[in-house]
Amino acid sequence: MPIPSLKPASWATATALLLAGLPLPTLAQSDPAPAAAPSPSAVKTAADTIDPIAIQALVGMGNYLKTLKSFEFHTKATAEAAFQDTDFLVHLGYEATYKVMRPTAFYVKLQSDRAIREYFYDGKTLTVNVPRQNYYAKVTAPPTIRQTVDKIYLDYGIDLPLADVFYWSENPVTDGITSAVRVGFARVNGKETDQFAYRGDTLDWQIWIARGKTPLPLRIVITDRTDPVRPSYSADLDWNTAPRLTAKDFAFVPPANSSPIQVAALAGGN
Repeated sequence: MPIPSLKPASWATATALLLAGLPLPTLAQSDPAPAAAPSPSAVKTAADTIDPIAIQALVGMGNYLKTLKSFEFHTKATAEAAFQDTDFLVHLGYEATYKVMRPTAFYVKLQSDRAIREYFYDGKTLTVNVPRQNYYAKVTAPPTIRQTVDKIYLDYGIDLPLADVFYWSENPVTDGITSAVRVGFARVNGKETDQFAYRGDTLDWQIWIARGKTPLPLRIVITDRTDPVRPSYSADLDWNTAPRLTAKDFAFVPPANSSPIQVAALAGGN
């Protein structure tokens, strides 16, 4: 399964299927008596629920991200994938580093036990580096991050995980949402957050947004509803909103033993 992202074309939404229409838990001094199970007709579907608080939380997060001219974050993530065309789901872990200088530069490094990929974008060229195999590929890129992320996805099938951060900082973050609920307070790696769940046409997704003046996304979970086994992707994000980035962070210098190759365009790509 490719790592999903929440591009507006397929804009996703989270595990409201378990939460929508159900009362959220509240703190109590003692356990209340168990409630009678609701009848099937009384249980609402996720499509019945749009919580304005959950919508406003996304808007606030997007507005804050728009204020960041540069930022850096590191993730630890787990993706579920079907094993060799079976219904066995296996968990694949990896780490990622993102360095971003808006609107014209980014560096992304994805690393797992099996592979390493680096992506350098300097406002003119995108370079994909595969250091373990000693090759790299360069393609001409548009002048903005958003245009480049779109182009490499449409033309080459390159889908950067968590590229949604680029969209959240530029687009209305509520595009494509059909359901939204607030789950409640949660801690992510010791930081106070609010957890929300959303649904779109094909994906369910959850997001944990930091409380306070810096409403950053600190955890994301995405579930693919188009696949019968419902594979999911989860990532924790550790942010630096004031990095010291320079042009050197986005400039690719080929290693001495590395060779250039061509990137094959998808059928119908530009």
